[in-house]
Amino acid sequence: MLRETLILLFCVLMAADISPIGEKSQIRLQSVADGEDSRGEGFAALVEHVRLWEGSAESLQTPNMAALLRTPELFRGKLFQISGDVELLETLVHPWSGVKELFVRGESGNVYGVYVVGESTTSSMKTIQGPALFYKTMSIKARDNQIRLYPTFVTTDTVLKSSTSIQKIPTSLLLIPLFFVVLFVFFLVVKLCKGKRKLNPRKSIVTREVIDAVSETSGELPDDPSQAMAMLYEDSEGKV
Repeated sequence: MLRETLILLFCVLMAADISPIGEKSQIRLQSVADGEDSRGEGFAALVEHVRLWEGSAESLQTPNMAALLRTPELFRGKLFQISGDVELLETLVHPWSGVKELFVRGESGNVYGVYVVGESTTSSMKTIQGPALFYKTMSIKARDNQIRLYPTFVTTDTVLKSSTSIQKIPTSLLLIPLFFVVLFVFFLVVKLCKGKRKLNPRKSIVTREVIDAVSETSGELPDDPSQAMAMLYEDSEGKV
């Protein structure tokens, strides 16, 4: 009990802001072998270093994943700002108890590994953001059973920000309610137009009576045009 209390007190006193690794840790990283799915002395150095992190870091560089894969030895132990959606989470066993292995997909679509020290509550439905130290590249079998090379980082849950990821709605689904709105407006306009027609009915013309009147008059008119005009004139005078 006393030993655990002294260790805890030592960690509190030694706690520092987010900082790069020191010379001793850099020496321990020289034994790291890229490509292998293994964790040894170099991994332990990074875990011990990030365990003391507190606070936050400003203006950190985001990692160039392609460069890390090409020349990982040039960036080993360097401090970066990482972010992305957590797609897979696994808890490591002894001797790395208390460390979780995350597979994260960044905004560019690249997948990388993150080792989080501490009792992290990050799940596959969360996004993460925060500082991390580059560890090495690892060849890991992906979900499609293909062996792929991934960059990996080490950080701690005390400096890692996580939030529930927002599921993006496809554009095609957004068009569905818009379609129904347009359809409703069209139906409303048609209904209003029909109502207006009922309020202003057109006067129907009885064509049959007109045809009969013309027929009766045309049968009484003489063939000579001048006589017909005179007869129509006389009929109009008589009606007046």
